[in-house]
Amino acid sequence: MTASKHIHAAHYFHLGTALHLASAAEQIYADPGVVERTAVRAWKYPHFRFFDVDTTQCFVAADSQAILVCFRGTEGNRVEDWIANIGLDLIDGPLAGRVHKGFYDALSCVWHLLDKEVERLQSVGKRELWVTGHSLGAALATLAVARWCEAGRPISGLYTFGQPRTGDQTFARNFDFRFRPHAFRIVNDLDVVTRVPPRVLGYQHLGTFIYFTDSGALSDDIRWWRRFLNGWQGAVEKVLVWGREGIDDHRMMHYRQQIADALRRQGSGRDVAAERTVDMSRQAAVAERIKPRRRAA
Repeated sequence: MTASKHIHAAHYFHLGTALHLASAAEQIYADPGVVERTAVRAWKYPHFRFFDVDTTQCFVAADSQAILVCFRGTEGNRVEDWIANIGLDLIDGPLAGRVHKGFYDALSCVWHLLDKEVERLQSVGKRELWVTGHSLGAALATLAVARWCEAGRPISGLYTFGQPRTGDQTFARNFDFRFRPHAFRIVNDLDVVTRVPPRVLGYQHLGTFIYFTDSGALSDDIRWWRRFLNGWQGAVEKVLVWGREGIDDHRMMHYRQQIADALRRQGSGRDVAAERTVDMSRQAAVAERIKPRRRAA
């Protein structure tokens, strides 16, 4: 049974859920008023709040069964500047690990308001909590889940798109021990942001790795990915020599399109690539089931 008409509550990667959360992660780049109209009118979430504190934006949308938390990230022409100025400092964070200082500070800007709102919604009825984000928003979503895990808050799932490395090996290990079966880190082909901050400075990826190849094939096989990463151990700026393809692969619209195309290929019989507000409950039978197996580098 689905958590809501949008989200399939299963402990494996679900394309229908991924498409809905990808649509949210894309939509949050729009004007807040447009985001609210989409969430309330098109997605039928009667409750909606948008938070904008300093440089951190996120929204909370909820119906009687599910809560969706989505963080805004870095999109468009700002990506190259963001990579060049990402910073590399690690500080003490949740789950007894060390995390990226800039990411953690950005979450802290909005944390009190966000946590209070989610706690209020979870106290009224049994609502499942789903968290998502793209780029910087993916890192913030992961840190939010880590803090909620540490606090004992029930969380149903985390789907991230184009996520940078967020913390050190200890943080990744402890996060995966607590939550890896419910955390899916989706990477589109040569997405440049997923290569930073570098591993040589102690950063490590976490969650269950889901990969779209340049042809749109969906895989959780990280052997090729590891061979590719081993070819680069340099400074952050060197990532940018891969050119526009790595930047273009990072765009949220391409993530949503890849997922929509994969869902259509699974046999939905509908052109879901053209339907941002597709009813996810009808797609449960065509889910792509990728179970957590290996850790990405």
